[in-house]
Amino acid sequence: MESPHKGVHSYRLVVTRRRASEILLLHHRSGWALPRVAVHPCQRLAEQLVTEAKKGWGLDTYCLFVPRRPADDLTGEGKCAVLESERHNDKAPSGTQWALRATASGGLNLSEARLVRESLEELDGYVQEESAGPFARPGWLRELFRWTREQVTPLGICLTGRFRQLNASPTFSLIRLEAEGGAVWFKATGEPNTHELPLTLAIRRLFPRHVPRVLGVHPRWNGWLTEEVAGVSLDEAAEFADWERAATELAELQITSTGKSADLLEAQAKDLRIPQVAKRIDSFLARMSELMALQEKATPPPLTKSELETLAEKLKEACAVVEELGLPDTLGHLDINPGNIVVTGDRCVFLDWAEGCVSHPFLTFEYLREHLGRSHIQEPAAGERLATAYLRRWEAFFSPEELRRAQALAPLLAAFAYAAASEFLRSPDLLHNPQIAGYFRSLTRRMHRESVQVALGGVRCLR
Repeated sequence: MESPHKGVHSYRLVVTRRRASEILLLHHRSGWALPRVAVHPCQRLAEQLVTEAKKGWGLDTYCLFVPRRPADDLTGEGKCAVLESERHNDKAPSGTQWALRATASGGLNLSEARLVRESLEELDGYVQEESAGPFARPGWLRELFRWTREQVTPLGICLTGRFRQLNASPTFSLIRLEAEGGAVWFKATGEPNTHELPLTLAIRRLFPRHVPRVLGVHPRWNGWLTEEVAGVSLDEAAEFADWERAATELAELQITSTGKSADLLEAQAKDLRIPQVAKRIDSFLARMSELMALQEKATPPPLTKSELETLAEKLKEACAVVEELGLPDTLGHLDINPGNIVVTGDRCVFLDWAEGCVSHPFLTFEYLREHLGRSHIQEPAAGERLATAYLRRWEAFFSPEELRRAQALAPLLAAFAYAAASEFLRSPDLLHNPQIAGYFRSLTRRMHRESVQVALGGVRCLR
């Protein structure tokens, strides 16, 4: 099952059944071995693991968790995942054997025996302390199906028993449960995204046209069940017109959300109103000064202290301008990627509100336009046409000049707000993580370029 291709990761599988009393072993030379699969790092891990287990051995499984890697594992050989068989009594696939947990490690090599021992010890911890990881406990999928049927049967929805698991971790879950004529989705979140449930419920209550119907809430798991929206995801849309519709519907949603900031903030939306964004400028750029000083590569050159000070001035001036323009605070979305937008016959539905915020409305549009530039859509002047579709709804409330000024400043402020809202920024490991540090340096250089463009464009504070 190992792939010879580069760019894939190899995972050993600890496949359990009967409440983790047995694990699956492969015949291997003179002994036994764990099943092993190859997965692509940029695709959904849980879905790939389950798919590959089905391809290789005909196993119907679901993923419980990926064990924490031992601190002394420097070789990468510790990559493994714990899965559970859907059924308790399936016959072992050809070339395999279900082995009792107590004796399973005896025929494995030392490395795999250690993986099994540590994985099952971690699993035992989740069994003893459900709050630490309800989705790492054996049997949780059967419990989910029971609960879901209780929610949907009175609504005339009949589950088929088939499912598609997209995400898996001890405290997070995203799974599609097939129903006759459609499907429902179950999602649950742990820290740092526990706020997504109350925010999703608030957005559904306030703006039901633009989010899926919620069918049930599972408080113990911090999870909720939604109806699948029949339509096409924007990342699969073939026509530019679908993007224009999404931009128009985004503007309508935001205009509708005017005056609802207090409700959204109470529901734990991120506070990215312009005064709050402005307060973060100095501390953010002080942090970026540290990161620039740590840069080892000569190119692209790190920003100098003078350049960072100029950027701070431009950011503060931009905040002052948009404050004076008076556009309202609205519902925003920091993760408005095309996979989170479903285009239907008569509306657009926006998904996944973990990154929901209250902000200047044009920031969210800038994120959408950025994704258009990375998409497969090839249309002349696509970015400008998308902006025209979006701004058309705002023309009833603001003059063309006011909208032009606000739009000119949006790329700079959108980049800063996105960076300032990142959880990684507050990580104590930021200075020692080259990949994340490099990302923030790159984002700050982009802000610097945007600030130069703003200056060239002649946008000045109205004061």
